[in-house]
Amino acid sequence: MNIPFDLTLFEVIFIALLLFIGSAVQGVLGFGFAVIASPIIVQIEPNLVPQLLSLLGLPLALRVFYREKGEVDLSKVRPLILGRLIGGPLGLLLLLNLSEKYLSISVGLIVFIAGAGSFFGWEINRNNLNSFFAGTFSGIFGMIAAIGGPPVALLYRNTKSQEFRPSLNSVFSIGILITLSLLVFSGNLFLDHLLLFLLFLPVVLIGIRVSSSLFSKASDHFISQSVTYFSIISGLYVILRNIN
Repeated sequence: MNIPFDLTLFEVIFIALLLFIGSAVQGVLGFGFAVIASPIIVQIEPNLVPQLLSLLGLPLALRVFYREKGEVDLSKVRPLILGRLIGGPLGLLLLLNLSEKYLSISVGLIVFIAGAGSFFGWEINRNNLNSFFAGTFSGIFGMIAAIGGPPVALLYRNTKSQEFRPSLNSVFSIGILITLSLLVFSGNLFLDHLLLFLLFLPVVLIGIRVSSSLFSKASDHFISQSVTYFSIISGLYVILRNIN
């Protein structure tokens, strides 16, 4: 069996399990897919980040957004989208000039910051200027690590989950389209990425489909705290593993 990027069968199964857990978590919280998957996958095969996670993240984001789209305030989302239009190309410049070592460190740092922000309860006053900058950093992070959520999540920290989830995923949906367009334009999206996308897509769709029943006995707070601690630990691990 010829597996894209010369992944072993064990690595494929492990990645599939990771993607299943990440998509199930995102189905409940509205975020968490790339935060869980990115720091581990970048250690297995750096060429899968952000390409594979962006491809898989698009249907996931669209599904969550469509489910609760009536709760989105488009006037508050527009500055975020504008920021992602600026941040995407900036992130691409960094992606194209980072070695595998520094790509891994960058992913680890982004994941660690996301965890620290959640742990310490960082938040940003939601206005047009802050939304624009949050969108810009979201675009940069999304291009480097497929993790565009943390800057946007800081803006929506004190909103109800019914607004938080679809608003976050409306930004993800458009942001990922921007990321993928830039990857195609720069020649950094390959056939192997598309083959792996087709291979792992059913796993992601099943994950979000069973998310509610899978976590029916766990509170949103418990799941969110688990993602926070995982982000801090995995981010530190990736950073320290690559600093030598």
